[in-house]
Amino acid sequence: MGKRILFVDGDATIIEAVNTMLEGMGHNVQLETTGGDALTAFSGKPAEFDLIITDLGMPDISGLLLVDKFLKMRANIPIVLLTGVDGQAQCKARNDVRWFGMKPISLTALAETVESALLSAAEQSLT
Repeated sequence: MGKRILFVDGDATIIEAVNTMLEGMGHNVQLETTGGDALTAFSGKPAEFDLIITDLGMPDISGLLLVDKFLKMRANIPIVLLTGVDGQAQCKARNDVRWFGMKPISLTALAETVESALLSAAEQSLT
């Protein structure tokens, strides 16, 4: 059964490709191109989302600040943080984000990361 995923990225090409992949996997995706819009969408219904995928380098708010705000609204939401080489150290320094993707990320690698995050979240909810 598909999961509800919030995907946040400022690049229209990436949004289109990732949305196609996630929907092809059977997931229901809400797409946002700014951090502010993503926060608004999530704050209105945080329990409805199963996963968040966000880029580190958003134009209006940093991906790390987005992560902080998402986790304040729902501490157990799994988050995949996407970054380029320049943000790798920042991402790895975070203890509250377990899944990362290096841009440019292949759709196969992203699919594996998404499934790992969703599986882990499901296992945690059983304990």
